[in-house]
Amino acid sequence: MKRILIPLCLVVGSHAATGQRSHQFESPERLFVEGKEMFVLRNYPGCTDKLEAFKKQSTDADLIQESDYMLACVAFEQGKENASEVLKEFMDKYPDTRHSDEIHFLIASAHFDHKEFEKAVFWFNQSTIEMLNPSQQETYSFRYAYSLLQTGEMDKARGYFTRLKQIGTKYNDAGAYYVAYIDYATGKYNNALVEFDRLKDKPEYALQSSYYTAQIYFIQKKYDRTIAEGEALLKNYPHSENNAEVRRILGNSYYHQGNQDKAIANLSKYVSDTDAPLRGDLYILGVCYFNKGSFNSAVDCFGQTVREQDALTQNAYLYLGQSYLKLNDKNNARMAFESAAKTSFDKQVKEAATYNYALLIHQTSFTGFGESVTIFENFLNEFPNSVYSDKVNDYLVEVYLTTKDYRSALASIEKIKRPSTKILEAKQDILFQLGTQSFTNVKLDEAIDLFNRAISLGSYNLEARNDAYFWRGESYYRKGEFASAASDYRTYLNNTQAKSGEMYALAHYNLGYCYFKQQQYADALSRFRSYVDMESNRQLPTYADAYNRIGDCLFQSRQFAQAEESYSRSATLQPSAADYSVYQKGFLLGLQKDYRGKISAMDRLVREYPESPYVDDALFEKGRAYVMLENSQGAAEAFEKVISQFPQSTQARKAGIQLGLLYFNDNQPEKAAAAYKKVVDNYPGSDEAKVALQDLKSVYMDLNDINAYASYVNSLGGSVHFDVSEQDSLTYLAAEKLFMRGDNAAAKKSLTNYLQSFPKGAFSSNANFYLGSIAFANKQYDEAKQLFASVLSSGDTKFAENATARKAEIEYLQEDYAAALLSFKQLHAIAESKENKEAAKLGMMRCAQYTGKQQDALTAADELLKDPKLSPELNAEARYIRAKAYIALKQASKALPDLQTISKDTRTVHGAEAKYLLAQLYFNNKENAKAEKELMNFIENGTPHQYWLARGFILLADIYISQNDDFQARQYLTSLQNNYKGTDDIAGMIENRLSKLKK
Repeated sequence: MKRILIPLCLVVGSHAATGQRSHQFESPERLFVEGKEMFVLRNYPGCTDKLEAFKKQSTDADLIQESDYMLACVAFEQGKENASEVLKEFMDKYPDTRHSDEIHFLIASAHFDHKEFEKAVFWFNQSTIEMLNPSQQETYSFRYAYSLLQTGEMDKARGYFTRLKQIGTKYNDAGAYYVAYIDYATGKYNNALVEFDRLKDKPEYALQSSYYTAQIYFIQKKYDRTIAEGEALLKNYPHSENNAEVRRILGNSYYHQGNQDKAIANLSKYVSDTDAPLRGDLYILGVCYFNKGSFNSAVDCFGQTVREQDALTQNAYLYLGQSYLKLNDKNNARMAFESAAKTSFDKQVKEAATYNYALLIHQTSFTGFGESVTIFENFLNEFPNSVYSDKVNDYLVEVYLTTKDYRSALASIEKIKRPSTKILEAKQDILFQLGTQSFTNVKLDEAIDLFNRAISLGSYNLEARNDAYFWRGESYYRKGEFASAASDYRTYLNNTQAKSGEMYALAHYNLGYCYFKQQQYADALSRFRSYVDMESNRQLPTYADAYNRIGDCLFQSRQFAQAEESYSRSATLQPSAADYSVYQKGFLLGLQKDYRGKISAMDRLVREYPESPYVDDALFEKGRAYVMLENSQGAAEAFEKVISQFPQSTQARKAGIQLGLLYFNDNQPEKAAAAYKKVVDNYPGSDEAKVALQDLKSVYMDLNDINAYASYVNSLGGSVHFDVSEQDSLTYLAAEKLFMRGDNAAAKKSLTNYLQSFPKGAFSSNANFYLGSIAFANKQYDEAKQLFASVLSSGDTKFAENATARKAEIEYLQEDYAAALLSFKQLHAIAESKENKEAAKLGMMRCAQYTGKQQDALTAADELLKDPKLSPELNAEARYIRAKAYIALKQASKALPDLQTISKDTRTVHGAEAKYLLAQLYFNNKENAKAEKELMNFIENGTPHQYWLARGFILLADIYISQNDDFQARQYLTSLQNNYKGTDDIAGMIENRLSKLKK
């Protein structure tokens, strides 16, 4: 409560005095007499001149002491700053002076004038009041009493003020006022009211007396009288400095009487006129605004109230939550209810806040950091007899199904000893959802385990159980376990109630691929046809791809015309990715002896799809078509292109053989020999090199120059093994059979024996590759890497692609990313299989990212993303790495499209980080509204990757800090601090921002 004391100027006289100085030469006695006369007349300047002159001429010690006394008094009366020092110096000089009581009184009065009340009390106590004259005694009593009041000795002060009130003249009314004030301050309100009422007739005390009368009525909860006194004060004293406080008690009084309009009018004026309004009044004003529907104003008031840890703050948070709800700001409402629920000053408020907090978690699907699933369960534990219990029980099961913090939900369900059917239904769905999360994050074994658990629960939730079969099939397919995948897809198709729609159609497509991979072409054909019949979206890449697979199945059953029709359909549906369709169509034309049509198709593929992996195949088949047309020149040109443009391709080796044969048949033996030698020299150890060497022998025989052949073979040294001994062959084949049978232990022993017996044998490269494969399977990576290096150094190209792939994979697993990057680049240059090409691009992208080679990472990501059939997981990863590379290269605007795409699925770690990065880029560009929208969407959709959600909270706080909205910033940071369980750098980020907010 604000306490205002009467200004001293009303009761304390000034020390003003004037005088005129005279400068004459007079006798010392005359100077003293005149100085004393002027002192009595209060002519202090003249007195000072006379006495100072006297002191210079006189030797009378008594008169000099008396002069010093008067000069010390003059210093006080003139109000000099150093008056107390002058007076104290006098006492030090004349400790036995007869004026000691008066001097002590003056010293005390000097400190009093400077509001040094503790010092004043000390010096007043050094003076004996009875030794002062009557006027000084009354002044002493007032000043001493006032000093005691200021130092907290109210009872003692009241005694002196009572004496002044009774016998005083100058300070009679002042004494009465301070007696009343002390009664007011010590709770003797009725006594105070009597005196204040009498003083209302005294002009100098009327304002303060009316003011304290209003305060007393307010304290006594006599709101009618408070209002009457308060309104009179505002009317009679419109400019009083007390008016802010008057409006405060008026607003409170009107509030308690139910007049909220007048309460708002007075309290709002009080708040605007006060630098630091009281929290309780802000709370009442907030309640009035809330009740009148002014929710934004209510939020402002309650937001200023929550500065302390007490019951008022708890209540204010509850109202804040309700206000935010009215404003449809559920996130801030949730945090306000959470804050109210964290404290226990008022159990009823805590209960209501906890319920509302839990309900908002449920309604907004706010994932938070572990509290979303268990919040209702905790509520029931804390408030078992709550009026909300029935509703909470109903919501609890629903929460299990709607929250995305499935692991916390599952942990909570596992604690229930006797789960109901509804809880088990929820558990089955949660296990399924966890499985899809693991699948999305490419944790296939973990996904399969979760789907197994969902399926094993039985028929509580048929939809979740059937969908678990589908996604377990997807997981098996990704692992290459096609028979298991096919079984799950069939079960899904048989059991699902939804016999139409995207997943049902896709199951046929996926099942078709399972059969296709197992070379069960008739079954595959049936499923792919079922898929295209029921798929409604003809723009999907899978739709066009299904026609390619239909064509492949028809091709296998030699239904060439129908296969060609399917390839044409696929090319029409997806022209940008029709290279395979065009190639297969050309190949079929060749089988049907339409060689010119085949050449035209292959030319189209080379022209329209220059980056297709089928270009080398197309050129080779074009050459073969020219051979069938007996166009040697055209064939030679095609084969030469294959060799020059794709020297590492298998087709280049085959083209070399075809070129040699072509020249030999055209009776150009020298050119034929050169072509065969090129194959032997460029691809030593390959099957084609062996064929070329065999055919070369025929060429030299035709030239009748066997010596030249022998000389050439001898020049090759041991790089080509042509003549294989029977023992060499039999020893190797026995070991190879063991390896192919999967008996790795026995195979390793036999292959090692083979290499010991034939260290430079014809099959040494094969043996090293198989031994490397065994070591790799046993995770003996150093040994495997050495063996694969031996394969590569041998010059035998048969296993070059796979040996390079395994070597790169080992270097990647051993985190030797710089070496792995080089190996993946080598693999990219020689790879022919789609799997190895994709693995090379993926490896290059990842290793470039890890080694900080952002441009290489970006280029590799671009290469990967050209594949329209890239899996969703790799597509997301490539976009993520490309976006990160753009950001690192300070081209953040180019990262936006990728971040926008992958941030749509925050179940993956890439999607979660992308969501945060997208908001961060918007914030960096000062697009706060966009950043806030992304983060709110992030909070609403949730993610299992809580670190990035926490970073999102911190970024939200940064946004609000930049907008000077410290309240919301503090709310998000506090919520994060209370709920985030990680042991990383998040805690430091929170503390850093909270510290800045405190400052």
